[in-house]
Amino acid sequence: MNKTWTASILAALLPFSIWAADGSGDVSKTGQETMAEVARIDGQDGAGEIVPIDLDAASEAYDIVLPQQPVHMTADSLVVRSADGYIQGRGNVDLQQGMDELHTSYIEGSTNNQLYHTPGPAVYLTSENALSGTGIIYNSKDGDASMDTIEGFIGPGTYIRGTGAEMVDGVGYVKHGLITTPHAVAKTPDYYITGDDIRIYPGEKFTAENTKLWFKHVCLLTYGHYEGRLDEEDNRNSWLFTLLPRPTYNSDDGFGVRGHANIPLNQSGDLAFNMRYALTSKNGFKPTAKVEKYTKFGTFAFGYGSEESSDNDDNIWATKWPELEYFMPRLYLGDTGIYIDGSASWGRWSEDGQETGSHRGFRAEITHRPLPLWKRANIRFYSGYRRDWYSVRDAERRDPYWGVVFSQSINDRLWTSLWYKKHNVSGFTPYRFDTIDDPRQKGFSVGYILTPRDTIIFSLAKNLDSGDISDRNYTWVRDLHSFTAIITYKDSNNDEDDEWDIYVIPKDFRF
Repeated sequence: MNKTWTASILAALLPFSIWAADGSGDVSKTGQETMAEVARIDGQDGAGEIVPIDLDAASEAYDIVLPQQPVHMTADSLVVRSADGYIQGRGNVDLQQGMDELHTSYIEGSTNNQLYHTPGPAVYLTSENALSGTGIIYNSKDGDASMDTIEGFIGPGTYIRGTGAEMVDGVGYVKHGLITTPHAVAKTPDYYITGDDIRIYPGEKFTAENTKLWFKHVCLLTYGHYEGRLDEEDNRNSWLFTLLPRPTYNSDDGFGVRGHANIPLNQSGDLAFNMRYALTSKNGFKPTAKVEKYTKFGTFAFGYGSEESSDNDDNIWATKWPELEYFMPRLYLGDTGIYIDGSASWGRWSEDGQETGSHRGFRAEITHRPLPLWKRANIRFYSGYRRDWYSVRDAERRDPYWGVVFSQSINDRLWTSLWYKKHNVSGFTPYRFDTIDDPRQKGFSVGYILTPRDTIIFSLAKNLDSGDISDRNYTWVRDLHSFTAIITYKDSNNDEDDEWDIYVIPKDFRF
C-alpha cells in the first residue's frame, strides 16, 4: 500500500472529519476542536494530491486526559479547614479514590497539595495489592504512596515485608526487606529471600541487592544482585526458591535431596540455564545442566541430563549426553477444550549394565479438559503415539496408546477415580530406563480427607495381560504448611519388590 493510500485511510479513520477548505493548506476545524493540518500540493494535471499527515500533531490534538478521581473520606470525627485545605480524621477513617483504599484510625493531610499522612497502623489496598504498614503518605494526585514499614501482598503471589517502602506507577520499592510466597508466610516464614533495594514489578520480575536465601533461621545461600521471575504463566519461578533442597526417600535410591534452578541468561528471560540435582544415599549425585531457549514455536533445550525412569516404578537412571530436546507449544483446537502436546529428542544414552548408544524419538498426545458428566463427576480421554530409534542392537519401538480417566466426588471428604490404559507396543527398547510396565492396565483409587491436614488414598491396579494385581498403593498426604508430604507404600505381588516412596513438594512453585 503506497503512502498516499495510507494517508487517505488514516484521515478517514480519525474520529472527526479532516478536510482542506481550499488549496492554501488552511487549518480545518469541527466545532471548536482544532484538527491536524493536511498539506496539499498541485499535481501535474492540476489536481490536488494528498500527502501524509503529521501523526504526532494528530495524536496531540486528540489526546484525552481523564479527570482525576475524587477523594472520598469518612471518619467518626472529621475536621476540614477551608482556609488552607487542612483535613483531619479520627476513628474508623476510610479514604477511597477510584480503586485505592486507605483504612486507619487517624489521618491528616491537605486538599491543596493532595497529600494524606497516617502516622499509625493502616491498611492500604489497590486493584492489585493488599498491604498494611505505618507512616503511610498517600498522594491522591498520582496514586503513589510511601510507607515507613510495609507488610502484605504485591500482586497475588508475592509477599513482602520491610522498611522504607514506596509504590510509584505500580512498581514497589523496599529499602530493606524480605520476599516469600503465599503459603510460606509466618512470623518467620518457612523460606524467604532477604535483600536491600528491592524493586518489584508485579507480574513480571523483582530485583534485590545483597540477597540471602533462608530456611527459617538458617541462611542457605548468599548472593549479590538477584533477579527473580514473577510471570507465573510462563512457569518460570524464582530460582533461589526452587533451589531449596527437598528431602526424598525411596527403596531404590535411599535417602536424598532434590532441587532445581532455572536461571535467566538475558533480560527478556527467553534464554535460561536449567540446572537440576538429585543427591541420594544409594545412587550418589545426579546432575542435569541444560541451556533452554523459549520461542513462540516451542522450547529448545541442549545439554547434559541425568533422568529417572517415568515409564516404570524401578527408579532406573539414564545419563543423556549430549541431548537435544524440543517441546512444542500446547496447541488448542479453538474453544473445544481439546489440545495437543508434542516433543522430540536426539542424543546419546547410557545406563548401568547397558551399552551406550544414540537415541532419537518423538511423541504426540491429544486430550481435553475433563468433561462434566453429572454432579461432581467428570471424564477425560487421551490418545497418543510414540516412536523411538536406538543404535544399540538397531532397536526400534512403536507405541500407539490411549486411555480414559473417570473421577467422582462422593462428598466433600470422599472421592474415587477409575482408569484404563492400553499401549500397543511393537518392537523393543534395549534400555530398562524407558521400558513400559504393564502396557494394558486398569485400576481405581479411593481417597478420604481425615483432617484438614491429612488425606489417605488407596489405589489398586490390575495387569490385563497376566490378570494379576500389579499394584496396591497406600498413600498418606500430609499438609506441612508451605509443603506437602506424600508417603506411599507400594505392595506388589512379590514381597521383594515392595517399596516406600516419600516426597516433599512445595505448594507455590513446581519442579
